[in-house]
Amino acid sequence: MVIISVKSTSINVDDVALAQDSAGGGWFFHTRKPTPDSPLVGGLEYAGVVLAVGPKTKSLKVGDRVCGIQDAISNSSTGTWAEQTSAPESHVVPIPDSVSFLEAATSGMCAFVSGDMYNRAKLSIDEKAEAARCLVIGASGGLGTAMLKLLSSHKGKRPHVTAVCSETNFDLVKRLGAQEAVNYKEGPIELQLAEKEKFDVVFDFFGGAESEKATLLLKGGGKFITAVGPMSALGDRVLSCWEWHSWCCGLTGRICKGSLPCAKYSYEMAGGMPPMKAAQFNEVVVDAGFRAEVALEVPFEEGQIREALRRVASRHTSGKVVINMERS
Repeated sequence: MVIISVKSTSINVDDVALAQDSAGGGWFFHTRKPTPDSPLVGGLEYAGVVLAVGPKTKSLKVGDRVCGIQDAISNSSTGTWAEQTSAPESHVVPIPDSVSFLEAATSGMCAFVSGDMYNRAKLSIDEKAEAARCLVIGASGGLGTAMLKLLSSHKGKRPHVTAVCSETNFDLVKRLGAQEAVNYKEGPIELQLAEKEKFDVVFDFFGGAESEKATLLLKGGGKFITAVGPMSALGDRVLSCWEWHSWCCGLTGRICKGSLPCAKYSYEMAGGMPPMKAAQFNEVVVDAGFRAEVALEVPFEEGQIREALRRVASRHTSGKVVINMERS
């Protein structure tokens, strides 16, 4: 085990869901119940400095700059909204001096989820190949902005990217590499883009039936890759038994249908379970140079953290929300 002095820690929508015991719809992932003697500390994503190491630690040493994503499923890891946290050595990722604590703490989850989705797309790196056409739904959020950066730094012919977000975020997504932007408030995206050339890949960071209608915009053999699944805002509340089974069966059915040889397109659910591997972090943050858009930075102070939690729970942050432990 390794003890880490936390320098920066993010607030993600999954953190809010875990705190209110509604993660994944509240049927599979359950948060440990807090007690006066053993309070529950929230937070999964962190960056800091190694304070102490256990006798079986092999590669890390006191003073190393590190980051990571805690394993919330086993209920054995400690939260990160605190001055210190602990984690198994295998769950801890070294960070180079060129990456600040704030940058590392806001980029880990993006690297973990968006990096997995990018790799699943398997875009060609052949410079002579036709440029892929990609549609990014939820492009202005933390994960969506990471995907835009990954696509803009693609080593093959640069993909053509259309971003779906609100009009207020058009400048942001275009600055990050999108060639086109679509305002989801102006009507169904499948109608707005009906006359455009079809897409090779749809990256979905919003979920639900409206996002899935974008499959109508896919080329034959295209890919629909989602971080959310067939229900939007999953984790905002505890689902009923029927809703939970409907989500599970719906997701399984879509994946199975998409894997058939005769399928018009494939359907994949991305993300996986922590911990984040060093290769995932390095691919996105070090190699691609991704730095998260920070929408709100707050000190380790109750009132401001409460407001930050409310903002994250609204799902309209336009970037990452981070607690800077070194800020007064």
